Amino acid sequence: MNTVIFDLDDTLLDSYGARVRSLAAVFTKAGVTGLTADAFLRGLRGAPFNRSLEELRQSRGLEADLFISYRRAYWLAGPGHVSLYPGVREMLDNLKSAGCRLGIVTNKGRHFDFEGRCVGCLDELEEVGIARLFDTIIGFEDVTDQKPHPLGINLALRNLHAAPPDALVVGDSPVDIMAAKSAGCRSCRALWGIAPDAEDDACPPPDFTAAAPGDVVRILAEIL
Repeated sequence: MNTVIFDLDDTLLDSYGARVRSLAAVFTKAGVTGLTADAFLRGLRGAPFNRSLEELRQSRGLEADLFISYRRAYWLAGPGHVSLYPGVREMLDNLKSAGCRLGIVTNKGRHFDFEGRCVGCLDELEEVGIARLFDTIIGFEDVTDQKPHPLGINLALRNLHAAPPDALVVGDSPVDIMAAKSAGCRSCRALWGIAPDAEDDACPPPDFTAAAPGDVVRILAEIL
């Protein structure tokens, strides 16, 4: 096994605070009451963010496009709002030194034009200094179906010239585990980011769990 595919937010990138602040501003402006940004984000459990916001808009009878408003609040906030979880950089460096091919599959936009400005998670990866460690990055705009559909992982495998049995998929949410299993890869649940909700127990059990980023290196060593 020489290929590792990662989820991004809440797995490699600590962007939760930035997402909560951006969504809270959107909720305040749109008049969303009785639901906090934190509760909404935790309730997603990896579900497509844009669809969930649209369902909320329709259920509340709101006129504003919540997803566009969120994109504006999040992507135009400028740098300095995200960081790596402790141990992530060391984990990635160790995996690269061991000859692993690394990829990212995220439901987040990779690189796109928004209101005249190029934004996306590629910029965030550059900001935290790990973009060049990855051999492929699959974002929202690269696939027609988001996780838990395996399309993004299948595309990453093709780009990495890797077979599913030779790949480990690491992510924090149930949809990451579902997508990994659907693609025929081994799965690893990352537990070092946002604490999972009780409802997550309903998700398929992963092949491995990692309490800290360094555990991923250990798991790979044991598999090999």
